[in-house]
Amino acid sequence: MTRSVRRALIVALPFVLAWAAVLAVYAALRDRLPDPLATHIGSGGEPDGFTGPGAFLSVSTALILVPGIVAAAIAHRSRTALGAQRLLVATGYGTPAMLGYITAALLFANADVSDPAAVDFPLWHLAVSLAVAGAVGWVGRLLAGLDAPSAAGPAAGPAAGPAGPRLPLAKGEAAIWTHTIGSPVLVGAGVLTVVVGAALALASGWAGGGPLMAVGVLTAALSRCRVTVDRRGLTVAPWFAPRPRLRMPLARIDEATSREVRALDLGGWGYRMRAGRSALVLRSGDALCLRLATGKEFVVTVDDAATAAALLNTLRERVRTGPGRQG
Repeated sequence: MTRSVRRALIVALPFVLAWAAVLAVYAALRDRLPDPLATHIGSGGEPDGFTGPGAFLSVSTALILVPGIVAAAIAHRSRTALGAQRLLVATGYGTPAMLGYITAALLFANADVSDPAAVDFPLWHLAVSLAVAGAVGWVGRLLAGLDAPSAAGPAAGPAAGPAGPRLPLAKGEAAIWTHTIGSPVLVGAGVLTVVVGAALALASGWAGGGPLMAVGVLTAALSRCRVTVDRRGLTVAPWFAPRPRLRMPLARIDEATSREVRALDLGGWGYRMRAGRSALVLRSGDALCLRLATGKEFVVTVDDAATAAALLNTLRERVRTGPGRQG
């Protein structure tokens, strides 16, 4: 068994076990379940949402297995050891365990009830589900340690030259570089989240699926950004609005370079943070890499990063040398 396959199996394990447990409980109680089932519980512990047993099982399967498939695929392609991502793996174990417990507990609460509106589902089940998630998450953390990072650590990027690339500009000449970059992965994740949220909303009401749909819409909206280099430094903002934005002033930048990166090696898609590095990752490929005055690194994936780096170095040099400084 290859290391990548072993990683995928470790990550997928809790999702498969949670789904199998729910399926086993459903099969054991199938003849004792009402139609429809009470599937959403209000703040007082009384049912306020109902759906058929088949739809309930389908939605539960999607909620548990789809994230597991995505997580396993990412782990399979990643070259980063699970041991360096223990918190992420622990969360990945705890989440399906919590969902599996709540789903199975709902099925038991519905068993032998003639009127689903009379189902009793005490809210202490939520506390138990969190305890189960914590215990299973700890197991995931231990299993992640079996795939510890090598002593040498991840390969470092190429060393920047003493001067860095430059873009020739005449004295007093101004220049602006801008490029829009999108992420098909984040668009897909956003759409999938909206679909799952819609299914959950149909099954248990808008209170259950609405927030998930909102997260999906926000993810898709922020999946495309505009990266700009000008006399103010580097600015990254959503394609549809000037804010929210991320800005790196020239005074904070020591050197700009470019290199090829893999999204999974940076921790995945989106805004990622690790010791000594932060990154905005929208896809694998060309990336603009900034060595900051603090000694840390900031990376943003964008096409034509070499030109952006050269312009940043030229503008930064103008600011520090004084003459020719752009207002």
